[in-house]
Amino acid sequence: MQISKLAFMFTEAEINGGLAAALEKMGEAQGKELLKKVKDPQVVLKDGLLIFKCKASMGFIPMPVEAQIRLAPAKEGAALDVTLEKVSMAMMGGAAGASALMGQLATAVAGKPGLAVNGNTLTVDLAVLAQLRQITLGGKLKDIAIVNGTLALDFS
Repeated sequence: MQISKLAFMFTEAEINGGLAAALEKMGEAQGKELLKKVKDPQVVLKDGLLIFKCKASMGFIPMPVEAQIRLAPAKEGAALDVTLEKVSMAMMGGAAGASALMGQLATAVAGKPGLAVNGNTLTVDLAVLAQLRQITLGGKLKDIAIVNGTLALDFS
């Protein structure tokens, strides 16, 4: 299959439904203990940011966790930049927390095709990602917009 022009629009409800399904599938593969540590996960789309919120059980008290993520086309539309702007856990966090998490992510993706971490940004090569599903991308990622609870992606 080859895709040259495509536009996607996702609502918060659609993204949260997909997130719930992905976490359930991950729990089946890795055991339900993982799901017990993450409560009430949700995505909020606001002010150009994708905001992930949950309560994480670390010990006996669940702590609120929030990650603010900025999405942007990269490499002239051939890639997607996923930048972790800020992470908050309970009363702590900020840019320093984001740097620590991204350092761990850099180690995890080292040597994986189509993935690279530079600072607080994960760059995803879209053609490599699509090829994993036997899809050839003929277009480029032109625009990403997060407005009024929707995420819109424009490939052309």
